[in-house]
Amino acid sequence: MKLYTQVILTCIFLVLCILQEVRGQEPTGIVSSLNGNTLPIEDRLEELSGRTDAELDYSDLVDERNQYLNHPINVNEASESELSQLQLNDLQIQNLKNYIVQYGGISSLYELNLIEGFDSTFVSGLTPYLSFELNTSENQVTFKNLLISGKNQLIMRFQQIPELQQGYRPIDDSVYKINRELRYLGGPQKLLLRYGYNFRNKIRFGVTMEKDAGETFLPKSDTLKKGFDFYSLFFFYTGKKFLRHLAIGDYQVQFGQGLTMHSSLALGKSSNTIAYRRMVQPVKPCTGANENLFMRGIATTLSLFKNADLTLFYSSKQMDAIVHEADSMTTDENYINSLQETGYHRTPDELSGKDAVKQTVYGGNFQTRFRMFRIGITTLQTVWGGELLKNETLYNSNGFYGRKLTNFGIDFAMIMKGITLYGEVSGSGNGGKAMLGGLTFAPDPRLSMALVYRDYSMNYQNFFSNAFSEGSHNSNEKGIYIGILSQLHKRISLYAHADHFRFPWLKYRVDAPSNGCEYVTQLILTPSRKTDLQFRYRYLKKQINSASAAGFTDYPESEVNQNFRMQINFRATESLTLKTRIETTNWQKPDSDKRTGFLIYQDLIFNHEVKPWQISTRFALFDTDTYDQRLYAYENDVLYSFSVPAYYYRGSRFYLMGKYSFGRKMDIWIRYSITYYADRQTIGSGLDEISGNKKSEIKIQMRIRF
Repeated sequence: MKLYTQVILTCIFLVLCILQEVRGQEPTGIVSSLNGNTLPIEDRLEELSGRTDAELDYSDLVDERNQYLNHPINVNEASESELSQLQLNDLQIQNLKNYIVQYGGISSLYELNLIEGFDSTFVSGLTPYLSFELNTSENQVTFKNLLISGKNQLIMRFQQIPELQQGYRPIDDSVYKINRELRYLGGPQKLLLRYGYNFRNKIRFGVTMEKDAGETFLPKSDTLKKGFDFYSLFFFYTGKKFLRHLAIGDYQVQFGQGLTMHSSLALGKSSNTIAYRRMVQPVKPCTGANENLFMRGIATTLSLFKNADLTLFYSSKQMDAIVHEADSMTTDENYINSLQETGYHRTPDELSGKDAVKQTVYGGNFQTRFRMFRIGITTLQTVWGGELLKNETLYNSNGFYGRKLTNFGIDFAMIMKGITLYGEVSGSGNGGKAMLGGLTFAPDPRLSMALVYRDYSMNYQNFFSNAFSEGSHNSNEKGIYIGILSQLHKRISLYAHADHFRFPWLKYRVDAPSNGCEYVTQLILTPSRKTDLQFRYRYLKKQINSASAAGFTDYPESEVNQNFRMQINFRATESLTLKTRIETTNWQKPDSDKRTGFLIYQDLIFNHEVKPWQISTRFALFDTDTYDQRLYAYENDVLYSFSVPAYYYRGSRFYLMGKYSFGRKMDIWIRYSITYYADRQTIGSGLDEISGNKKSEIKIQMRIRF
């Protein structure tokens, strides 16, 4: 650890030098606004990645924002749901609408500064997503305008791990006939083809096709499916009058705080913004490649009368599952043993579970608003094509078993002079209940506070619940969260939160009721418009079964993780940005040795407004005692793709990505990354195992716009 100490001291010295150099320069404002609108999405994706080991597709979380970069929202015509996608709060949306009614429209970005709740820092963060066109005939939905003004986009992506993995190694035919699980059915290439059409965000349609590595594409055998493994198609219409939204094909639905219905991923607790009320668009298209988290069918939002909307949805799709066929000795009909959510179909076993069971979901939501008070009612029913009978263990004895599940809930929000009070109460057909209540308070423009209380009963059952929580499911949890975000000085902002939670029933690897807590504080310094420094400390304590309790149940022990991060973002020139991060973690548990982890990286990002090319690169060093001390760091990636790798064991990582634009019609990205492990001679396990100490990836993407 002496080397790490020297590195940290050296970096602190460099920080002091930078501060001395920029002293006296005036800053433009704090990095993150008090309502969290200008926070970089990468910070929140790191938090989400750190809470699950699954490889997730994050496209749906940010696709709408990326969509608005290419097709900015027309402020003068935007609906409340569209503005909420940019995370404007109720008061900002109401003030904006009142201003447009009073003055007849907004003609420039600078005019936004005249509206209460829109300061210069916040407005600058919204700039890429907004346009200020007045209503003209070119904006009307006509056949001619659809042909002339509609924008088309085609994306083609190829990626592959060059190193030979176990699942692609040659195998003797006689051995393969005995066990077909010893090799992947397809090649190591991952392919994606995506087309989209957009007419001024009013009419959109598109298709996404994907093949994961190991899945077949053009197999030699006639028994295997030819083409892409996954197809997704959508049509989406947005209107201003009676028909507000219409989605056909693949889409997402989400209401309230996500306790009753939220069909996609959601950004949960973050270490740099307080928990504020979710602002969601009830219906939106599904444009990502996640093979499970979406609805397939039809959904619509109707404006029945002023300030009242009705959303109805129906979905029917095939889901991956392990299905046991009827056996006269045990059961007379097929039953579902478990649902498969990886989306992989690389081996005969995985392929046998593809689209094995039908899932039907239907329901609706009615919401109304009166001035600054809103209330919504949601109900839905999920029907499976077979009886769901999971392997029952003590910790999941309250889980869902059966064929049908009904859920219902009520959500509300109320704003009064800087105070926002919101909440949601939900129930499931078996009598389970869940509730969430929150409050945000801004007594001063430089101070914002939040309080969230949740109580999810152990028998609350819901396949689409995705509300604020510490656990992976909205059940068996009680907790209270307090957060504060303050601009202490024009150059200094402070974020802090405390979250205490309790699990009244057993959990996986926890054979007794347990509890825990999390404390986070982050200080952001902006000594100049070119420099910001971030210091973050996180303390997380949870309980888990004792490792020494071999063969019998023991009381859980407290597991403590402490994390410290320092990051410097420095804009050396108008085109060159440097980012440096140092992060350490300490893990401790009774009767166990203290374990540590360390990560340091340097980013260089070159992006010139005139040049047709961009370059970003990173070099990182990491050292952790075990996988449990892994650290996550967001990496720049090609458009609509995300990389948040876990750094663990000992080694180094490097990536280089370049983008070249051929005018406004075509862009090409090339990305190469490689990780070296100093203490490993094999990487991965099973069919993903690589013999050697390095693992790399090549990714190529082309975008054509017409």
